Amino acid sequence: MDTINALEGTSYHQGNWTVNDYLDSFQALVSDAGYTDPQTLVVKFRRGLRLGIQNQIATMPYGWPADTNPNAWYKAAQRINQAHLANEAFQSVSRSAPFAALKTVSA
Repeated sequence: MDTINALEGTSYHQGNWTVNDYLDSFQALVSDAGYTDPQTLVVKFRRGLRLGIQNQIATMPYGWPADTNPNAWYKAAQRINQAHLANEAFQSVSRSAPFAALKTVSA
């Protein structure tokens, strides 16, 4: 019963967890609660995702996962997270690289 109560509240939400940690915890909770309806799983998973990730998935121009396909939502969240991490790594390298001075050639 505590597991079901957790899924009805907000304590299971992603917060500062990584997507993979959130996904592992979420899947354990829904398994313990006996939730099997795909649409319920998507609603609960989506509600618990960090807002930025959830919004990005929900507003994808194409390839948006169906509301009845939890595995597609799980994979989309992982892809979005990977893209964010790769972009952050790129930006941190770009910020730390010195800019080459631009030289003007006179004619």
